[in-house]
Formats: sequence, structure tokens, C-alpha cells
Amino acid sequence: MQEKIFIPEWETVAEHLREDLGYSEATLERTRHTYNVFVRDFCSAEDADAINMVRCGIEQTGAAFESGIISRDKLLRLRRLAFRILQLIETGHISWKCAPLYGKTYGNSSDEALLSSFVESERREHKHAESIIQRDKNTVRQYIRYAEENKINIVRAKAQDILAFLSFMKGRRPAGLKSVVSALRHFYLYLVDAGMADANILLAIKPWGTPLKRVYGVFSAEEIQRLKDAATQFSDTDTGKRDKAIIMLAIDCGIRSSDICCLKLEDIDWRSASINIVQKKTGIPHTVPFSMETGEAMADYILNARGTSDLPYVFLKKSYFDSAMTSSLLCQRLKKLMEKAGISRASSEKINMHTFRRSLGTAMVDSGESLEMVAQILGHKDKEATKGYIAISERMLRECPLPMPEINERTEKNDQDEI
Repeated sequence: MQEKIFIPEWETVAEHLREDLGYSEATLERTRHTYNVFVRDFCSAEDADAINMVRCGIEQTGAAFESGIISRDKLLRLRRLAFRILQLIETGHISWKCAPLYGKTYGNSSDEALLSSFVESERREHKHAESIIQRDKNTVRQYIRYAEENKINIVRAKAQDILAFLSFMKGRRPAGLKSVVSALRHFYLYLVDAGMADANILLAIKPWGTPLKRVYGVFSAEEIQRLKDAATQFSDTDTGKRDKAIIMLAIDCGIRSSDICCLKLEDIDWRSASINIVQKKTGIPHTVPFSMETGEAMADYILNARGTSDLPYVFLKKSYFDSAMTSSLLCQRLKKLMEKAGISRASSEKINMHTFRRSLGTAMVDSGESLEMVAQILGHKDKEATKGYIAISERMLRECPLPMPEINERTEKNDQDEI
């Protein structure tokens, strides 16, 4: 008879989190509470071995979230830890492997296999940056689910099927329809090249007219200075030094948050005061200079606050010295800094880390720089991507008013009595 396997005790889990992932003692203390809640409240299945018990607990966390008993953040913490426990039971160790999205709806096995082959081909042939491949994967999965619900064979789909899906997506993501069309075209180009689909289907996947994009907010010169001052005021801690270096880099260079997170120590050329990166979004190499003030902020963080982690990334999380920063964490830190600087903006303006990039591009256009220069500084592939900054340039907008026809003065006798 096979011996029953039990859920590992917290001391065992903690030891592996410490040794395999480098968890700090403060992080372990928080995780211990999550472990106790998961085991106590969600792993109550009787006569079940550890693996089935943990999987049952994962299902119960989903039910608790759906009924409003726990928040989404708590759901994610519980499931992340549950996945680590499953790793430990099945393999004897814990890794940084991303936890699966439990409860996420996928297509049938044949369609998912086709999607996997498409993604592997994209990566193997280096046709697109990883961010574009992930976007294509998510979009095509949405298409697969739509096709299955409407009994459409994606390999033998007709033009009207494609157009129906685009109409469906237009109602859900009107401003993102261009990326939907791009993803579908990449997918069907792969199917056509593999001899699985008719080339005529590509005629239905053409650029789709999208509504005017919303104009998002930018930081004024005064707000930029207030953010700098706030970052300097609170730069006496390790976290403060890191946040100041990040903000200065974003203000000075206008690089995307994903590139800030992936910035490596070897990417910084101290002699020429510049950074040399391969942009995560486009896969295009990009070199951009930084000011002396930004260089001093980065040097202060690296030498006095970063620590001795073996990871190559410049900016590291405070709680996990063995993991890089994330874009969502950067936005959280920016929000806190804005509060300290007394800056409040409407949510409709979509203020986030990308606002620094928009602000730099807009300021350069306002100062009279050519689109070619702005595109070079921002690392755009062509000028078309840069033209969006004209829409929020005050100087350029002042050159666009149409002449008003002369308005004749009204001479009615009783005009003076009108209200």
C-alpha cells in the first residue's frame, strides 16, 4: 500500500523559500500567515493525500473569491503559495516558475496545440519581441474561445468569421483593435506558411478603422521638479535611494517601465554617461544618454543601497533581493511619490510610469525638436509612433486653429435688451 503524503510543515516550506528563493525573514513572516490561512481554512479535505488536498484548497480559494469572502489580492497570495507547496511535494524544491492561472479558460486540446506551435515558431524565428508574442498569444486564445463558442473551425475559417470576431472585439476593445488585427494576421500567416489555411483568408485581415485615441496626461515642468524634490527628500533609506534613481532615469531618458525593470548593471556605460539596451517591447537596440544628476542618483543606489545580489538587474525589490522590479510595483511607488509631492490627477488621465515618456516626448516637440530627433531619443522604430506626441503639444496645437469667419454685428434695435 502506497504511503500517504502529507502537506509539508511550515518549517520545511520556510527552509526551501529561504534557500531556493532567497526570501528575507520579513517576507517569511508574512508568508507564514498566508500558509496558516491556506492550510487551516482551505485544506480540510478528508482521506486525501497532500497533492489532492492542495488542489482542492486551490478550488476552494476560487469559490471564496467568487462569493466575496476574500479579496483578489488574498486569492493571488494563497494560490501563489499553494503552487510553491505543490512544487515542493512533487519535485522536492521550489523555483521562481510562474504560478499557473488557475481557473483560466483555455481552448480545446487541438486548438491549444496549434497555438503553442505558433508561439514556438514566433520565438524560434525571432520575428517579434517577447511582449508582442505574449500579446499575440493572449489575443489568439480569445479568438480560439470565440470560435469554439460559435462552432467555427479556426483552420477553415471564412472571411465573414474573421469579420464577425473583429466586430465582437470592437465592442470590447475599440481602441485596441489594431493590435487584435495584427495578432490575427501573425497567426494566419503562420497557418498559411504551414499549409494549414487558405491564403485568401489574409484578405479579410486588414487594418481596421479605430476611434480616435484618448489623449492622456503629461507632467508639467513644475510637477517634474516637485517629483524630483520629493524623491530627494525621502532618499535617506535604501528604498528611497532606489526610487529616486528610477524616477530620475524615467524623467531623463524616457525609457519604458519594462526596460527600467530589465536594466542590467552591464547596460550602463559610465564613461559616456549613457545606457545601452535592447528594448523589450520592440527588440530594437537603443542607446540614450543620462545627465550627471541621474548618474549620481544611480551610483548612490548601486553603491549604498542595492546590496550584493548576484542578479544582473540594477533595480531590485526590497523584500526579495533575488528578484527584479516589476512595472506594477513601479507604478505603485510613483503613486506614493505623487502623494508626497502633493500632485493629484484625475484617473482619466492615466498617469503612470509611461507618463514620463509622454512628458519627455511632448516637451521635446514643444521646444521645437524635429520628429526625427524625438524618435531617436525615445527609440521609436519610425516617425509614425512619434506623431502621437504632436496631439498633446501646446505649441503644435496653437498652429492648428482654423480661421473663423467674420461675425457681423447684430443691429437689431432691441439687442441691448437680450440676456
